[in-house]
Amino acid sequence: MPVLVPALDDEVAIANAACALIGESPIEDFVSDLGGGQSAGLLYGLVVDFNLGLQPSGFSFAREVRQLSKIDDAVAFTGYEHVFSVPGPFTGLPVFFTDDPSDPRRRYTRLLLTNGQVHAADNPLYASVNFRPTPDRWTGTFKNATVHALAAKLAWAISSDRNSHDRLNELAYGPPSFDNRGGMMRGALNEEGFANPPRPANWSNNPLTNSWRG
Repeated sequence: MPVLVPALDDEVAIANAACALIGESPIEDFVSDLGGGQSAGLLYGLVVDFNLGLQPSGFSFAREVRQLSKIDDAVAFTGYEHVFSVPGPFTGLPVFFTDDPSDPRRRYTRLLLTNGQVHAADNPLYASVNFRPTPDRWTGTFKNATVHALAAKLAWAISSDRNSHDRLNELAYGPPSFDNRGGMMRGALNEEGFANPPRPANWSNNPLTNSWRG
């Protein structure tokens, strides 16, 4: 009979893979602190959000376009007519705004971000936002880098094992000179780059063309 290999498709499975790397017992969940579940959950969120932030435009599996929510009773003191909130949950600032989500090169800039709100001249508007997806949506390269990075944090948190921390951290991110973008994470960033090549310059996004389009 074939051996069933557990799938790393949820948060606890990722944490337990990290525990396995450093020889620690698996946890049951992130709720109970028995066995370090709550601590593992806190470190999981810290590591995953940091890793997602290493790609400024967002990893494609952790990015989506959402329509901004109009705040009807807000006062647009900035001189713009409309005030919006960005629907959550999300990590970091929006990647870009657009008033035409059907055009992948269309960017909207007549706005101001203040106090977590978007003041703008037009309605509706849309934003590309980064969020923390569940591990079943991650790529294999990102998953491997994240497991090793989390294992490094756990090695230090559980037993103050600096040697294991430094070794696992370098496997995940490369030496310090790589600014956390080497090691296994370099593979995840390269994979994202090949899947999402740079877009050509959007020469049509200028005041004259935008005025003509209305």
